[in-house]
Amino acid sequence: MQRRVFRDPAGEPQANMELDQRIAQQVCMGLVPATLRIYQWLKPAVSLGRRQSPSELPEELLALPWVRRPTGGGAVVHRMEELTYALALPRTAAQRHRPLSELPGRLHQHLRLLLVEQAGLSSGDLGIAEDDCAGPCTLCFSAPVHGDLLYRCAKVGGTALRVWRDGILVQGSIQGLPVSFGLLSDLLVRATGGLA
Repeated sequence: MQRRVFRDPAGEPQANMELDQRIAQQVCMGLVPATLRIYQWLKPAVSLGRRQSPSELPEELLALPWVRRPTGGGAVVHRMEELTYALALPRTAAQRHRPLSELPGRLHQHLRLLLVEQAGLSSGDLGIAEDDCAGPCTLCFSAPVHGDLLYRCAKVGGTALRVWRDGILVQGSIQGLPVSFGLLSDLLVRATGGLA
């Protein structure tokens, strides 16, 4: 399947979310092929899941600018050094015999293998969460859910998913891995290649 990859400069919070939404809409309409966008943030910010209320944020985070994601999930505190990505796929790209909910976990599994092979991280230090945390989770990175990427038992890679009739958007954040942004970016491109 044809795919585009963009490595964008750091952007303002609202602009980052609007561009992810616009790309997903273009993919859904068949105007562009599957697209992976990798980017960073110009300043720390919080992104809320599309149905989440800012009133759910802990008081210490209310001083940060916040923006709403087109995908679901809990709030993500974005830092300027993290790697953030959006993967927009036509619905026809999804493997029919696998649930769409498995897509983020498959992506993290591919990335985990590449981090061991190419970045020299120990396979014992890297894992994939097997279960969801108990109860609702306001902050995405406070507790892993099934398919999240773990490093030394802490969540370092989380995703949120949105599915439309004609397309899929996966938004993800990778925080706290001891790997350079450039190498992590390259490995993410490879890890998503089998999904698009």
